[in-house]
Amino acid sequence: MKIKMKINIYYTVDELSRYMYFLLKYIDSQLKKKKFINFKIISTEFSNKVSYKEENEFFRNIIWINQNKIYSWDDLKLETPDIYFQSGWSKKPFNHLSKLTKQKNKNSKIILVSDNSYQKRKIRQILGAIFFKIFLKKKFDFAWVPGLSGKKLMIKFGFEEKKIFTKMYSSLIDVYKNLTKVKKRKKQFLFVGQFIKRKNVERLIDVFRSLNVSNKEWKLLLVGNGNLDLKKNKTKNIKIIDHLSPSKLSKLYNESLFFILPSTQDHWALVVHEASLCGCFLLLSKNIGSITELANKKNSIVFDPNSKSDLQKSFIKAIALTNKQLDIANKESEKLASSYNYKNSYKEFIKIVNKFTKII
Repeated sequence: MKIKMKINIYYTVDELSRYMYFLLKYIDSQLKKKKFINFKIISTEFSNKVSYKEENEFFRNIIWINQNKIYSWDDLKLETPDIYFQSGWSKKPFNHLSKLTKQKNKNSKIILVSDNSYQKRKIRQILGAIFFKIFLKKKFDFAWVPGLSGKKLMIKFGFEEKKIFTKMYSSLIDVYKNLTKVKKRKKQFLFVGQFIKRKNVERLIDVFRSLNVSNKEWKLLLVGNGNLDLKKNKTKNIKIIDHLSPSKLSKLYNESLFFILPSTQDHWALVVHEASLCGCFLLLSKNIGSITELANKKNSIVFDPNSKSDLQKSFIKAIALTNKQLDIANKESEKLASSYNYKNSYKEFIKIVNKFTKII
């Protein structure tokens, strides 16, 4: 890329989530030190925008757009970018902006940002990979994903391995910390996530109930909300809690011996990172994208989420673990999670930028 006095780097993101907000805010704070960088965030509008209640320069500079409309860079009062990070490839306004980028600036580079995980033999993904290779791959120069599962998928989508970067995600490492020793934790399994079919919460409750006849001292805590009505399942040993603030959620992670996520599919599952940072032993569905990075035999039990008996065996194995085994898991979870943080995400971001500019 020809070196310019100013480099325009834009990042489009669908329905800006809290964790992506804080990551991009950190990247922005670092790029502010580079006077020749103009960094902008464009996000589709969504109902939770008002919940941010942020009064800072970064938040005020976010450009909110309608996901059902198309825009030119002129419409957004922006110059054509030199480097464009595009989240996903299914959003009409994002695709239109990338098309305009290549038309107006042949030297511009476009990075596909994807948190999808590799799903072996899934027809939709196989067909999606074929479509992507034929119609979309040529416009993308690099890909940025959370970890190995996303990397495998991008290879299927036609990217060379050397053109795929990782460590896109991080939870709030200044909030989620391992503060409680195993012997002080409660005998409870903690689930955090949406109450939807894909999260497999109803099966989780059924299996826990079947076990709780002989293990009445154990509790199951479900934190979240969604379209499944789980209130009827409340008992002395099953507690249901609405979404909590990060600080309150961190306290729950630190109270619990086990974190459990039985999803039939989860691309990365940032809650696994949160639980790991807090030192929980992990009970995870084999279909979770972050397993390779955050789980091993020392700190986790992996099960088939579609098998009731497999989930049941996982509970039994977990309850039988000794304090010594749980102490090892506590340290291992924290260790594996520690390399996923904003600083390392920013380093990967800069590696991508430096592929084009060589000046940061």
